[in-house]
Order: sequence, then structure tokens, then C-alpha cells
Amino acid sequence: MQNIKSRLGAVKNIGQITKAMEVVSATKMRKSQEAALGSRPYAFFALELLEKLLKAGDLKKINIPLSASREIKKTLVVVVASDRGLAGSFNSQVFRVADALLARDDHAAKPEHEFVFAAVGKKAENYILSAKGGPASGRKNNLIGKFRGFGDFIKTEEVTPLAEFLTDGYLKGDYDRVLVVSTHFRTALFQEVLVRQILPFDPEKIEQIVKEIVPERGKFSGLEAARSSTPGVGGAQTPGVFPRADYILEPTPAEILNSLIPHLFKMQIYHIILEANASEHSARMVAMKNAADNADEIATDLSISYNKARQAAITGEMIEISGTQSALT
Repeated sequence: MQNIKSRLGAVKNIGQITKAMEVVSATKMRKSQEAALGSRPYAFFALELLEKLLKAGDLKKINIPLSASREIKKTLVVVVASDRGLAGSFNSQVFRVADALLARDDHAAKPEHEFVFAAVGKKAENYILSAKGGPASGRKNNLIGKFRGFGDFIKTEEVTPLAEFLTDGYLKGDYDRVLVVSTHFRTALFQEVLVRQILPFDPEKIEQIVKEIVPERGKFSGLEAARSSTPGVGGAQTPGVFPRADYILEPTPAEILNSLIPHLFKMQIYHIILEANASEHSARMVAMKNAADNADEIATDLSISYNKARQAAITGEMIEISGTQSALT
């Protein structure tokens, strides 16, 4: 009985902890979505300006270094995971997709091609350092960058080191393509791991990422309709088509483009990290809910076992008393 009582107390304590972690993760998930949605108007206005600049200038004469494609001899793979555990299968799903990418990428079979890696999150860093560079390569992965501490409520300036690391390396020719393996937040119960190519820079892909930040279901799912009716933020129009207006561009479209695109690229990285954060908190919320439910179930079974043992002990004592009384009489 004492053993069962001790286990019952431990299980109840664990259940209280997991329930508290579930509530905390749910709150953090909602705040991550709010931060992402709050940044969308800026991103859409910047995309509107980008489209007007592209129409105003002759693209053939404008040199945009971040959009220039070249022969792919080296690919940087950015793996976005978490700094902490207790998030269910969140990290393992990201790592499985990364393994599949290394095995099936079109350039993986080329002998002159090389994969290098950057880790976002402590778990991603451990995965890259412990994994091999593909099923048949037999070599260790080359980790050239690691980033931690993108907190629960990340701000835009916090992603600056990561964005500058990616753009500087691309412009220097350290790698010819950048792929990001991260989690796309669809609903609180479903997150999908995607592989996105972010360099060479493609404005259409950042627009897609910014639009996808609205979840399909839940508290914030209705905000897409509200945004669609907002004037000047892509509202009530065909996606990618903005109102006509005449602008005087100074100094030149080319100089403005090369100043604007790094900001848009930074916003793209920011939304990817926000999506990963929201997915992590959602996965942890579900994992902690399952753990709390399991703790309640085990506590119920232990309570039944304890009551049965207690009843058996009482019955045994009564039998002993009755037997002793019968023997004396």
C-alpha cells in the first residue's frame, strides 16, 4: 500500500506539471501567431513597392545580386528545430525530412556538389554534428553556422544575424543555393515540414510564406478575410495585383531594389522562424496534453489498486479479529 501511495503521489505531481506546461505552450503558440500576423501588413506593403519597382525598371538592365542564379556547386541547408525537448515528434519530423532531402535532391548525386549546413536551435546542431552527410557519403556534415536563442516571442531584429549570415555567404560565393528545412504551421494539431529555397531570392515565394502564416483553423483563421478587405494590403484584388499609381522614384529603381530586397529577405526569414516557433509550441502543447491525460489514467488505475489493497487489508484484519474471538470463546 505504501508503494502504491508513493507512486500515486508522483504521478499526480507529474500530471500537474504537464497540465501547466500545456497551458503555457498554448499561450506561447497564440502569441507567436499574433506576432506573425502583426508583421504581415508591413510585408505586403513592401511587396507592393517591390512589384511597382519591378514594373518601373528594366529588369534586364538591373543587377540584383541576391536574385542572380548560378551553377549550383554547393548548397547550404538550414535546419530549423528547437532549443528544448518535450515537444513530441516536432524535431524528429524535421530531421527525417532533412535526411530525405540529402538522399533525393537533384544535385546530391553529382560528385562535384557539396552540402554544408547551418543549425537553428540546439537540437538541430546536435543532429547535424551527429549525422552523416547522406546515406552513401560516409562523411560528417560540415556545420558552418549555428544559431540559438530565438526565444518564444522573437522580434525582427533578432533574426538579423541569421539573415546577414545567409546573404553575406551567398554574395561571397560560399554557396550557390540556400534551402531551409522548417515546420509550416497549418493548425494546432497539424504541422507540416517543408523544404523551401530562399536563395536565389524569389519575391513570389516570400509572398506565399507571408500569406501562409494565417492558420487554416482556430482563433486567427478568420483574419485572412479581414486582411483581404483592407485597402492597400492586397485587399479585394487578384493576388499580386495592386492599385495603379504614379511614382517618382529616387535615386533609381535599381538602387531602391537592391536596398529593399535585403529587408524582404529578412522578413522572409522572420516568418519562417515564427512559423517554426508556433509549430514547436503547438507540438509541445499536444505532447503535454497527452502526458497529462496519461497521468490521469495511471492515477485512476493506481487509486483503484490502492483502494483494493486497502480493502483487502481491512478484510484480513477483520478475519483475524473474528478468528481470534472465535478461538477465545
